[in-house]
Amino acid sequence: MSLPPLRAALSCLLLLAAACGNAAAGPSDAVAESPSTSAPGTVIHTPAEPVEDVGQGPATPTPTDTQTSVETPTAEAPTTGTPVVSAPAPTASVCSPLSALSSLTGNLTTWLLTAPIAAANSGGFKEPGGTELAAFEGAFRTLLTEGPTARVVQDLAGMGYGVSTFRNDTGGGWLVVREQGLLSRGGGTFIINLFPARDLWLEAPHADSDEGTLRQTATQLVTLGARALLITGSNRCAVTTASPCSGTTSVCGTKGLRISDVAHYGNNFFTAAHRALRDTYPDAIAASIHGMDAGTGPEAAVVSDGTGALRPGALSNRLRDALNTHLTGTKKAFSCNAADDAGKHRTLCGTSNVQGRIDNGAADACYTEAAAATDRFIHLEQSATLRGTGASSRAVMQALADTVPCTLGGSGLGCQAVAALDCP
Repeated sequence: MSLPPLRAALSCLLLLAAACGNAAAGPSDAVAESPSTSAPGTVIHTPAEPVEDVGQGPATPTPTDTQTSVETPTAEAPTTGTPVVSAPAPTASVCSPLSALSSLTGNLTTWLLTAPIAAANSGGFKEPGGTELAAFEGAFRTLLTEGPTARVVQDLAGMGYGVSTFRNDTGGGWLVVREQGLLSRGGGTFIINLFPARDLWLEAPHADSDEGTLRQTATQLVTLGARALLITGSNRCAVTTASPCSGTTSVCGTKGLRISDVAHYGNNFFTAAHRALRDTYPDAIAASIHGMDAGTGPEAAVVSDGTGALRPGALSNRLRDALNTHLTGTKKAFSCNAADDAGKHRTLCGTSNVQGRIDNGAADACYTEAAAATDRFIHLEQSATLRGTGASSRAVMQALADTVPCTLGGSGLGCQAVAALDCP
């Protein structure tokens, strides 16, 4: 299957950019890019054993290293060397627009573990205004449909975001959209796959507090060949300002949601990027990846379509079945949309998740639960074991691969890649 014309053109441009030599050559495990002055917060522990009814918090969060202008892997990441910083060299016009961007090379999965996330109680989340959110959504949509034109790169820069290319050491090409400058607003990091294999994108709204989900989604992005990955830029407890959206949680030590929780508040760049992806890819599946404290319950995972509606043919039920095919041990996956599933954590259905409400057509994503599901959104709560690095974690990867087929032309687990080597 061939890629859509625009995506094929971007893919070809990426290959041509490499041929034109737009970045200085370096060691195979190095990252080359123009300097970044991002100043992420440092992740600290959130309250242990939270009790909530809108998505479980971590059992034992793990601190993340502070990122500097020279980015190094976190302790849990594979060692792939220290990134080397350099500016792109001038290129021929045939390499534009991709060749005009700074270029990063290395291990994308490892590099994403350095994504800046404002710490809990740091005050590091700054809410954008409505006009700016609309502008960001429009610019991100243009980036998806037209590529990194000079205008869209300039527009994103005006909102504090830089755009780079990334050439993964295992192959593939990516666009990286991340905050730049000294004054981070906790806006998030967003990755776009130029060679997707599946009509799927991944979201990590609690990337630091739900321990393991940042590494997990970064690995899934590359291995599955997903369209994109959205990573929160702030801990859900980064600020004390209460979210007006419906739902409750005790994760932050007090009952109620906060505006720094991107899964439960919509005025942020994370949700704007989600809206742009949904507008551009109306049939794609968005998977929101979370963690729960499974405790003594029978669940290894709780899957939902963003509603509590009982639907035998729901996509969430198919993912549950795929998970149970690959899981070992006594704990199994449960679905919020299956009448015969009733475990201890059965209420963790993501019905107050803002992105899920958007995809399911809620009248107001902040205040109103969706009345029905579209099968375009998956909410996945997981035990710590599934968020680890062993066989159970691989079971989640395989279950997603089984549930979302290879319908695009890129490379991914179980997909027959079709390389687009000629430009239209």
